[in-house]
Amino acid sequence: MFSDVLFFTYIFAGFVGLIVILLVLILKKYKSDGNHKLLASMRNFMVCTAMIDALYFYIDYHVLVSGHHETSPLLRVLDICLFVGQVYFWCGYMREKSGTGISRSGARTSRFIYYGLFALSLITSVICYGFLMNDYYRTSEGFSRNAAVAVEIFLGIFLTAVNLWTLHGALQQLVQKLTRRFITMISVFIAVNGTWNAILVTELMTSHAGPEADGLLDPTAFFIFITNILTVVLVLREDFSALFTMPEQQIEEPQSTEMRLDYIAQAHNLTRREREVMELAYEGLTNPEIAEELTISRYTVKHHMHNIFEKLDISTRIELVHLVNQSK
Repeated sequence: MFSDVLFFTYIFAGFVGLIVILLVLILKKYKSDGNHKLLASMRNFMVCTAMIDALYFYIDYHVLVSGHHETSPLLRVLDICLFVGQVYFWCGYMREKSGTGISRSGARTSRFIYYGLFALSLITSVICYGFLMNDYYRTSEGFSRNAAVAVEIFLGIFLTAVNLWTLHGALQQLVQKLTRRFITMISVFIAVNGTWNAILVTELMTSHAGPEADGLLDPTAFFIFITNILTVVLVLREDFSALFTMPEQQIEEPQSTEMRLDYIAQAHNLTRREREVMELAYEGLTNPEIAEELTISRYTVKHHMHNIFEKLDISTRIELVHLVNQSK
């Protein structure tokens, strides 16, 4: 009974994942000044997630048909590389969405450490899953087992830490409550799924009994299904509309920044005070600086910024700059 539910969950999760990829590809085809790195990160994240779903479906189906728990080194390497890629591209999406990208604001040393650790995780993953394991994620006793367990623990801690650290930084910049909630839930499900799989693999490597006797529960299908559902809602809700130019017939091509700000304020029903706050935020002033400029409290500025972002359907100041700078 559980196997039937598992297989159907893999199938449903795969369909939902393909829907997300299709939506992103449709958005990416538009010729605009939109943030293509954001779309590319979401596309790559969902490709990795869909491939994990397909790979695990194939492995479980093979076990059901043949009755033997075994995998080839190629499949095991693909498995761990997809998990690393999933976290890497999801973190890339969060950085682009929140405007905290390492390539723009991080120091050279920080970029070197960040990308170096991801490269190290990939190299150690390939060595561990391709050469230290045999059969169904099992290892021989001695050096191979100790090294494989150490690599698995490192991967589990590193991927979870990077995911949650990037989430923490993104939440400092994102204002919209629903966007924050969806991104938080997706990050948590990715972290829990990765940690659970790391524990499963470690138990398989260290157990003396065969995989058939372990009785290990692998909820990957359910985690992927829920993650894909949340991602579909996020993509449909966000629609990345603030990153694309408005249709030409909807605007009379205001020439000056002042005219564009007035048009945006009028089109989105901003109050006079919200219009003033939006202009200062566009000019690069921080919330404390805006509060000092307008002689209001920081809490009031934060409240106005929240209302502005909600009305303009954006999440960061970078998207505000994109929206104001649109020529059409």
